[in-house]
Amino acid sequence: DGADLTLTIDSSIQSLAEQLLQEGIEAYDVQNGGFVIAMNPQTGGIYAMASSPDFNPNDYDEILDADTQAELDALKEQYGADSEEYASAWNEAYNRQLRNKALSDTYEPGSTFKPITLAAALEEGKVTKNSTFYCSGSTRVQGWNKAIWCSNHSGHGQQTLIEAVGHSCNPAFISMGLSVGTETYYKYLKSFGLMDKTGIDMIGEVKGIFQDEKSFNSQVVSLASYSFGQTFNVTPIELIRAQAACVNGGYLYQPYIVEQVLDEDGNVLSQHDSTPMRQVISEETSAIVREALEYVVSSGSG
Repeated sequence: DGADLTLTIDSSIQSLAEQLLQEGIEAYDVQNGGFVIAMNPQTGGIYAMASSPDFNPNDYDEILDADTQAELDALKEQYGADSEEYASAWNEAYNRQLRNKALSDTYEPGSTFKPITLAAALEEGKVTKNSTFYCSGSTRVQGWNKAIWCSNHSGHGQQTLIEAVGHSCNPAFISMGLSVGTETYYKYLKSFGLMDKTGIDMIGEVKGIFQDEKSFNSQVVSLASYSFGQTFNVTPIELIRAQAACVNGGYLYQPYIVEQVLDEDGNVLSQHDSTPMRQVISEETSAIVREALEYVVSSGSG
């Protein structure tokens, strides 16, 4: 019969993740689906992973999306069930709903990447909790002839580090990134595991898309845009692993979904080892990042 698997998935959290994903898709009229991941930052264990469009594991040939099925029915009626047009459209819809966006898709992370910049600047001693930043609404960077705008075009004025994080202020994060420097910043991208697959025990994982190191180090504007999460792509699973390292004391873990493998008598054949891969930042730095990110959702723009 094979071995039994004990997963890290929590059925209640998984159900809620699927519900919230569907509500978000409907509320914002999302056309290409989305994803939700919930992960234990202290171990890397995945509590929930939802991806849309979804499929029915009891009948995975079924096209779940009603609108997509209606389009397929129209093609079948127009061209016939054996037509190339219908077969091509069905295969595309089928593969799309089987694709796990959390592992197999990349996207530009935007402001969700800012904790990595904050952590690097704090760890390098370029900023402290007492640092202040002035935001006029935009900033300029050497080698780029256009202003880079903050989401608040009027500017945030003078702000503390915690306030700047709470405002998700682009000029403040550009200042943090530039203070770290291109070579050191790129080392942190590597150290946070963003240049590699996470190695999660599931199929279909891809890598993010980044500039090569030589090109990155030669362009200050690249560092500026990376500092607030633009001009590169990550996978969701890469990003949540790096985010977790920012707040869990600085430790990088391998995400996983299989806790144990058991034989037919319940004996443990293998047990996941949750030893961290490495420590990326200090526990002191991580504590400040945690405090700042709590402020984001309690009093800031989150």
